[in-house]
Amino acid sequence: MLTASRTCYHRAMRTMRAITLRLNPLDYDRLETEARRLGLAPAILARVYVRAGLTGKAQNEEESKRRAGLEALDQLEVLRQEVRRAGYPSVDAAQVMRESREELEQRPHV
Repeated sequence: MLTASRTCYHRAMRTMRAITLRLNPLDYDRLETEARRLGLAPAILARVYVRAGLTGKAQNEEESKRRAGLEALDQLEVLRQEVRRAGYPSVDAAQVMRESREELEQRPHV
């Protein structure tokens, strides 16, 4: 069993990359204190923080994209209401696309 554990450990270590993280003494003391409180080595807690930060950034970017999309839809609704108030007729975008495609298909190919 011990041999299998060593094999898994060595295989995992080959796929990981190491970096040096330089911290000022105050930050290192805070990291060390929190790691001790959680029963972890400071290096492991630092890795946890890096992963959480990277994941958080991706989630924040997705949330930003979602909010931008919703804001664009809200602005589109405002524009639609302004066009309607200005007296322009309603337009069925799907119908316009169908008619445009039909017109293109009837043109001679060059």
